[in-house]
Amino acid sequence: MSRKGSGMLRGSRSITGASTKVPKGLKPQKSRELIRRFHNLSKWKSQIVASLAKEYPEIDQDNYRELLGKQYSRHVLEKRDVKANSKQVFATTGTTSQLAKTLAQIDAEIEWRGGLETYQRASTQGQDAKRGGDSSKKLVQWLESGDYLGFGEETSGLRALEIGCLSSLNAISFSHMFSSVVKIDLHSQSPEIIEQDFMQRPLPTSDAERFNLISCSLVLNFVPTPSQRGEMLRRTTQFLLPPTAEIKSLLFLVLPLPCVSNSRYCTGAHLDDIMKSLGYNQVNYHEATKVAYWLYEWTGPVTTTKFPKRELQSGANRNNFAVVMD
Repeated sequence: MSRKGSGMLRGSRSITGASTKVPKGLKPQKSRELIRRFHNLSKWKSQIVASLAKEYPEIDQDNYRELLGKQYSRHVLEKRDVKANSKQVFATTGTTSQLAKTLAQIDAEIEWRGGLETYQRASTQGQDAKRGGDSSKKLVQWLESGDYLGFGEETSGLRALEIGCLSSLNAISFSHMFSSVVKIDLHSQSPEIIEQDFMQRPLPTSDAERFNLISCSLVLNFVPTPSQRGEMLRRTTQFLLPPTAEIKSLLFLVLPLPCVSNSRYCTGAHLDDIMKSLGYNQVNYHEATKVAYWLYEWTGPVTTTKFPKRELQSGANRNNFAVVMD
């Protein structure tokens, strides 16, 4: 979701404005509900913008308000008129006028719920170690086992990149395994976290800008389209150091379990095939109640094997998570 553009609610500031009131504390269940809703709203918004690209080839999430003009602005809502329903599903197909109206409704609900600040707070609290939500604890546990060459003890010179970092106080930060942990996130909540889109991060020009380990926890599922997810996985290989006889190159990946357990288009075996095409070999896996953890060793090479979107499992109650390699 873009931070640019004006807010949808008349008489209020934008979703990043100072007037937005973010609750100081959210109960775990409330946090999960908010995160799930924001994920859905973002997904629908991306799908609508993609649909509108047929008529507006240059449209994106930064300029759709301007390009749609009055078709969008006429649906601006007064804050008191927003009737948010967590169970409402927004249609992502229709006429341009209908889609513009739906975009306005989605933006209004996002702002009504507190905007990205509220989403970030809910996500950060979900990763709070006191709540057991720090996924990097599993990573550190694996690395400390001593099964991964070059990791597991205080070793000078190792570097890690953490994509989608929501807390600078997580386990990887205090593991003492890395001389440097570069933390990035689209919307930083801490001065220790660089505000950056991984897909826009400049490609390394030397090994000094590459890493021994990349952590990508609960990020891939938030990437808008299957093709962009595939491109993100491919891009990780460009940021890893070439493995040596002394030190492996690793990728830590975390996804909501339903992405591989209940998807029409993605299974654990299918994801494994995709990762192998990129030069990754699975060296550890853990399945929790709601999330799945993978640790991959990267040895290369990266192939150009294509993985189109195709149904792998049928069923009315399955989700549509997919990863496509074009």
